[in-house]
Amino acid sequence: MASVLGGTEIRIAYKMGYVLNFYREPSFRKIEMDLGITRPEIVTLIFLNYREGVTASDICEFSGHLKANISRGIILLEKKKLIRRDIDTSDNRRQQLYLTPAGRALYAKYIPTLRKRERAMLSCLSPSERKQFESLLDKLAEHVPHWSAVDEL
Repeated sequence: MASVLGGTEIRIAYKMGYVLNFYREPSFRKIEMDLGITRPEIVTLIFLNYREGVTASDICEFSGHLKANISRGIILLEKKKLIRRDIDTSDNRRQQLYLTPAGRALYAKYIPTLRKRERAMLSCLSPSERKQFESLLDKLAEHVPHWSAVDEL
């Protein structure tokens, strides 16, 4: 396993993707099957639990998801009465998003499983390693705007 993960020419990115895929894929698949919501809906609810009154564009910026996918997720969440949209009083073109009580209740059903899975993923790290790892992730996340728009392909 280590030879494959360390043998690619993009060792760090490949390892990050490997770990994230084994965290996210089974977790999101289970949420999709058990609760009947899609990945864009899951991501939208996670973000709105953190900060309400945001727009679809804000969620795209946070998640890296395509606007079309997030917009479809928002439409589905609204139809299910899990979120509501309000017109921004300072700009009638903007729609701010808010969780409904049903949206909060649904979020509360799946977030404990995601937290538990995160703890399992990080269980091989000591408390000091976790703190250092989170600090490094924060630094990488803050740096994303400096390289993410670079189109070299």
